Amino acid sequence: MKLLAALDLGTETNAVVRTAASLAGSSSASIALLHVLPEEKQEIEFHPTITPRYQPPPKYYRESESTGEGSTVPLLHDKRFKEMQDIAESLNSEGIDATFSFVHGNPVERIVETAKKEEADYILLGSHGHKPLYQCLIGSVCSGVVNASHVPVIVIPKSTGKKS
Repeated sequence: MKLLAALDLGTETNAVVRTAASLAGSSSASIALLHVLPEEKQEIEFHPTITPRYQPPPKYYRESESTGEGSTVPLLHDKRFKEMQDIAESLNSEGIDATFSFVHGNPVERIVETAKKEEADYILLGSHGHKPLYQCLIGSVCSGVVNASHVPVIVIPKSTGKKS
């Protein structure tokens, strides 16, 4: 069995990883961790007259669908790469077969595509717990994946932070 855990590396990441680990441990499943990088969007705006003096060394990773030598893409999200690597290593140290990958694009489309490609039996996602009005106006990745997926989707609810 294979689980696809789509991680946004936000507050719900730990809950999704722990749920995936629990399911994998009880069923001997492997876990494919996935982080979807948004479509080309500039996160920091630079004033045109200011030129950066420091250029960080490029980091590379493979797109999950890439094949062969030389199909690498500069990784601007070094922190996210390290987080995903740490999560996969932690799961592997627990005896759970875990891999990770990054893809670019629309989160709903790319999660569903990756689930098909990886032949995942389940998709796990964390919910941000947005109110119904927000979901009607903006929509959510969870509802989009649930509607588009060909496999069952497990949505881990937003933790309230309250202890019972």
